[in-house]
Amino acid sequence: MTKNPYSTPLFDASSATADSQAASTKSLSLGSIAKSTFLAWERLRLIFVVVLGLLTLLLAGPDLTKLRTLVLIAEGAIIANVCFFAGPIIETYVRWLGYDRKWVRWFLFVGGTMLTAMLAVATMASIFLPDQN
Repeated sequence: MTKNPYSTPLFDASSATADSQAASTKSLSLGSIAKSTFLAWERLRLIFVVVLGLLTLLLAGPDLTKLRTLVLIAEGAIIANVCFFAGPIIETYVRWLGYDRKWVRWFLFVGGTMLTAMLAVATMASIFLPDQN
């Protein structure tokens, strides 16, 4: 007897359950990777904010009373914290690929903090050197 190629395929409930359990296990492992990574980065955010805050206060000095300076600092703080979010995203992706290395976190954190500090210095220089286009 030949099989009808146009018939409805048979459904095997046991294999469908196993496939859905495997998919949920994989997504849970990604979720646990992301959770641990983001929690670690939130602890690093405190250091990030303190370092950049002290640098900004040191550079701004007496100009903190000017509205233009405060607006510039607020804009820079928002942009810096949005860019900070790239660190845990990249590390989560790297860990999901199977590279569970702590140096990735520290490389991203130190490099990103140094880059942000340089951008803060450049931004604050625009206050001290007006009309330098």
